[in-house]
Amino acid sequence: MVSAMLNEQAALDNLESRWTKRGYQVIRRPSADQLPGFLRGFQPDAIAVGAKPLLVIEVMQRGGGSTETKLKQLQSLFSGQADWRLEVVYATADGAPLETITPHDIRTALGEARRLSDDAPRSALMMAWASLEAIGRRLEPTLAARSLSTGSLIDLLISTGHLPQTESALLFRLSSTRNAVAHGQLDLTPAPADVRRLVDLGERLVA
Repeated sequence: MVSAMLNEQAALDNLESRWTKRGYQVIRRPSADQLPGFLRGFQPDAIAVGAKPLLVIEVMQRGGGSTETKLKQLQSLFSGQADWRLEVVYATADGAPLETITPHDIRTALGEARRLSDDAPRSALMMAWASLEAIGRRLEPTLAARSLSTGSLIDLLISTGHLPQTESALLFRLSSTRNAVAHGQLDLTPAPADVRRLVDLGERLVA
């Protein structure tokens, strides 16, 4: 339990500056009267207020059925709640930072994703997204020291100015497909052209 609490605090410490740069005030372990009505009875790790949308921040460990069950339960609470968004931050089980990958290895992976985009677009999307997270870790080694949710990665790259806001629609659409495929929804297939656009963005960032 102590280790989990330390990992949670480390994750929030690493990412808090990203939210404050966007105009948010981060409140850790908010009291019941600071929470919206639809969250009463639930204790989030943090909330972020002062900008829109308001954020509920939850730190989770990757892997395990209990994590996925909790995430689905949380997501269901936000149905129809336009003013609030769930922001999930994934911490590694031991709290150790993930390694930074060389530009050469990233370019190799992006090239593989481009080659696969027509014949295996799902696999290409997974490879391209992994490359994008590796790029984010190189560009922002402190803020992305640990694994990020797809939404957190997008916010990081846009809020720090590495990608323009105009790319957010594409990124969020592909992140939704990437997450669904990663969790077994194999009837979804991204458009090869969209995957190649993601590869283009990655190559621009790693150049």
